[in-house]
Amino acid sequence: MVYNRLFEFSTATSASSDTILGLQFGKSHVAYALKNRNTQQLAALGYVQIGQWDKPVFETFIATIENLLHPQQQVEIAYDLADLSILPVAGFDEKKLQALHQSMYPFEGPAVFKTETMAEWQLCLGYPVPASLYRGCESFFPKARVRHAFKLALDSAGQSGAQGKLLVDVGIETFRVIVLKNNRLQFFQTFAYESPADVLYYLLSVCEAQLVSPAETELVLTGLLEKDSALYRELWQYFTHVACREATFEASHFSYPAHFFTTLNDLLLCAL
Repeated sequence: MVYNRLFEFSTATSASSDTILGLQFGKSHVAYALKNRNTQQLAALGYVQIGQWDKPVFETFIATIENLLHPQQQVEIAYDLADLSILPVAGFDEKKLQALHQSMYPFEGPAVFKTETMAEWQLCLGYPVPASLYRGCESFFPKARVRHAFKLALDSAGQSGAQGKLLVDVGIETFRVIVLKNNRLQFFQTFAYESPADVLYYLLSVCEAQLVSPAETELVLTGLLEKDSALYRELWQYFTHVACREATFEASHFSYPAHFFTTLNDLLLCAL
């Protein structure tokens, strides 16, 4: 069983009814953050790499955060799963969306197909959640508010003009790209990568296909990307407007780059 704790942060603050717990579940990772609703202080945070979701992995994770759980706390969950399908709200049919999804992304093992509506974007999302992960969340967090990380990213995107905006979230082995123009969704996809050259190739290819100029578009970065990394330097050679969207945690002695955990921060802000 792969269960590798990559990042950890904690204070002496304990869980209570005044705390908000944010949980981000990906195919090969899980991240969590605990925040006090009244003081806005970050109490704990962690990021764990996993092999695949099954009952033992979920139980190990619950044991990891057991001291952060309180029966009356608010819980916000984001499923950061790459296999995502979208249809317009007009004429939406769940069976059609699931059929479309399975034609593009055959399910890998037992899964629950989940749908949600993004009314402000006039879109419906569909994505499979590994059955062991879904059942675990239903059991331990039955009152949690749940959404896909894609929705969080769009809701936090801000304005996008005719020059376009690229939202790039970098994970351990994959990265997600969202392209917006004139405040409309133009493109989204998750790509696998092994080197900085892979990321750069895909981003430049997306720009060419979507008629977006690297010299004019905004490139907004989140996720596991160091500012002194080879990838960051490569991006600056081709893109003129590059910025990291930082998490706005209130925390003392927080030693990690804040943009690593932007999705967790977005989750916690949604609860306020």
